[in-house]
Amino acid sequence: MRTYQLERRLSHADVDFLGELKISALLGLLEQAAVEASAAIGFDPDRYTREGRIWIIRRTRLERFVPVGGGDRLEVETYVVDFRRARSLRQYTVRRGETAVASATTDWVYCDLHTGRPARIPEEMQRAFTDGAAIPALARAASPPATAPVGAIRYQVIAQPSHLDHVTHVNNAVYASYLEDGAFTLFAFHDWPLSRMLAAGGALRVRWLDIEYLNDALAGDHLTVHSWLPDAAALMTRREEVPHNAQVLQTITRADGTPVMRAHGDWLWRRKPPVVGGVPAA
Repeated sequence: MRTYQLERRLSHADVDFLGELKISALLGLLEQAAVEASAAIGFDPDRYTREGRIWIIRRTRLERFVPVGGGDRLEVETYVVDFRRARSLRQYTVRRGETAVASATTDWVYCDLHTGRPARIPEEMQRAFTDGAAIPALARAASPPATAPVGAIRYQVIAQPSHLDHVTHVNNAVYASYLEDGAFTLFAFHDWPLSRMLAAGGALRVRWLDIEYLNDALAGDHLTVHSWLPDAAALMTRREEVPHNAQVLQTITRADGTPVMRAHGDWLWRRKPPVVGGVPAA
């Protein structure tokens, strides 16, 4: 199997209010590794443009094992694990030295650059990505819920030009920020605003996330993030102790109700680091 390795030293601009790498920044690293892995075997932006093709992210599933922060040097190892007619699953392992800090998969769809419709992946490309090894198509995990319940908490946002990527759609990493802001709106509704979390010595942060992208959002789109807890009592009944974890289900829709994405996240309590600029404790 052909692998590619990306090395980066994290910027302090990539970390959150606790000093941990933002989910959006981690997603950006994964996307960069995939783009560079493709270019390394001859499928670079120039070639895709000439052939009128583009890869679009359909779904990302990721898990974080230990916190990392500004100044840490990470290595992202990535390789393709399956091909379908117009889809390909890519695996990522993120390490800090010998320690695995995160793992992820991304389901990419090969599309016509002009119509956005799925296109058949050429055999030449499949051979290049796998060094000619035969790899079977893998089963996909069940998708997160597609419809929010009536009582879901709403957070509204307007897609801005600064949120767009090179194909003028909201970038996949930006959606993670929408989901995070929607989740904190949900936590505040259940009496755990960020201010209360920080006063308690930490905050809930994403440990595991499954995001499925359904339709593109463009600049000017009015979006609604719907967030709900499958077990609201688990968060609501904790009045004296901190909420150690929370399962959060979410969808994003346009103003006309068109589904944009759906997600399932596992949030875990992180403690504030003892020094400013440090990494939070697991």
